[in-house]
Amino acid sequence: MDKELLRIVIIAVGAVVILGMIIWGLLSGGSKRKNINFYDNGDPLENIDPDLIIHIEDDDFDIVPITTRDKNSEVKTRLNTEYIQESQQNGVAENVQQAKTVAQQSKPAAAAEKKVLPPLIQLSIVAKKADGFSGIQLLEACENVGLVYGNVKVFEKLDDLNQVDYAVASMAGPGIFPGDNWETYVCPGITFFMQPRELDDAAQVFDEMIATMGQLSTALNGDVLDQDQQRLTEKGIQQIKASLV
Repeated sequence: MDKELLRIVIIAVGAVVILGMIIWGLLSGGSKRKNINFYDNGDPLENIDPDLIIHIEDDDFDIVPITTRDKNSEVKTRLNTEYIQESQQNGVAENVQQAKTVAQQSKPAAAAEKKVLPPLIQLSIVAKKADGFSGIQLLEACENVGLVYGNVKVFEKLDDLNQVDYAVASMAGPGIFPGDNWETYVCPGITFFMQPRELDDAAQVFDEMIATMGQLSTALNGDVLDQDQQRLTEKGIQQIKASLV
């Protein structure tokens, strides 16, 4: 037998052996798959080891199918940080909304109770004598009660921050004081001006202004009049103060 014929015989035998192994593998695999039939009336899980079965009746944790999760998803359980934070945020948001509702409901009542302060209070001190108040007399009396002669040529009552609480002008036109030559100056009276809307505590400033007017009326021998040029009474003072609180 020559070499070429021997080679052909060896190749043929090898092919027959390989073909036989393939056929045997197909037949044996088919018989195994026939042992588990998912389409008959039997239970495909009846042969599973009972120790491998998971019982969830008494389990407090959430069971999530593996197929529904991805690497970016996070299950929100009672032990999960996102769940706790979201619950807290929802609670805070609910409390804020309740607070806003209460504030909105109470706002009309608060607005109704808040009074609108008068824009201006004007009172006067008029000389009892026909010759009026002299300049020197006015200057000395105003300085004694803490009034300051300002740049606009009227007297001013300043607070601790040098802001004007109220001003005192002359009843003689144009309403300013001379600034110099006080010796020859004369006026029939002086007028106090107060702007409640510009003050932090208008009622307190009003009390101080009334006290100052009382001192000046005594020192200058004058009468205190209201905005209608009528004698200011205690009842009138209380009515004005009631409009400031």
